[in-house]
Amino acid sequence: MPRQIDLLPTPSHVKPKKLIVLSAPRTGTYGLYLALQKLGFKPYHMSEVLKGGPTAVRILNDGLNADMFHKGKPYGREEFDKWFADYDIIIEMPFFMLHSILKAYPDAKFLLTERDPDKWAKSFTNTIGQMVKLCGSFPMSVFKHFDSFASGMAYMGSSIFSYYTNGYGISPEGEKHLADNYRHYIAEVKRLVPPEQLKVFKLEDKFGWEELCPYLGVPVPDQPWPSLNTPEEFHSVAGPSMKKAAMKGFVGTMSIIVPALATGLWYLRKHR
Repeated sequence: MPRQIDLLPTPSHVKPKKLIVLSAPRTGTYGLYLALQKLGFKPYHMSEVLKGGPTAVRILNDGLNADMFHKGKPYGREEFDKWFADYDIIIEMPFFMLHSILKAYPDAKFLLTERDPDKWAKSFTNTIGQMVKLCGSFPMSVFKHFDSFASGMAYMGSSIFSYYTNGYGISPEGEKHLADNYRHYIAEVKRLVPPEQLKVFKLEDKFGWEELCPYLGVPVPDQPWPSLNTPEEFHSVAGPSMKKAAMKGFVGTMSIIVPALATGLWYLRKHR
């Protein structure tokens, strides 16, 4: 079966990448995504996956499977050029396929936002963890099978959450492993990326226009930073897509249940 990325046409033009953000989700990446848009850049972030629907989710999952779980052929520059042709900044996607991204863009300019590991683990659990729990519980555990976007997002979330919690899920042991594995991820980024190509910011030390703009060589705008990085904000962004998928799943479920009930009633009446 061909990878989804192989079905995309070769782009006639690929925007040069001005920055690649190696940060994990829940480290201010959504605010960074909005800020970069305000500065005139075109960043690719998980929000673009939500907009892209089933195709974008399949592309993400194929790349994730190959890089993290060694299932399939890892993406190279050719694949990334197809995926990110119209974007000049990449955010969050490296978290799912770090080694593939670094190999494809060895000379890029990189940025990493760090967060206290224990706080990150709690935030990750309250967002991605809760999404995984929702998708594994009735009725979404049924509805997702009628919507390829929902099933793809459920697979992505559960794969990442299980990997970073060492299979312990939402539990004290899971949060401990989340924090430890996040520390390992940060250390791996700093080990693999040359210091002269990597700018590191810590959320606890403040991260906003004054820190970002000088690194990009652009003026500091006179407006507030666009995000507070709260779990409520995460659910407001991801929620509408999942609700749409749930409704589609409900309709799909009813399309099976209603005819089955009608057939059953017809049979009972015929054989009374």
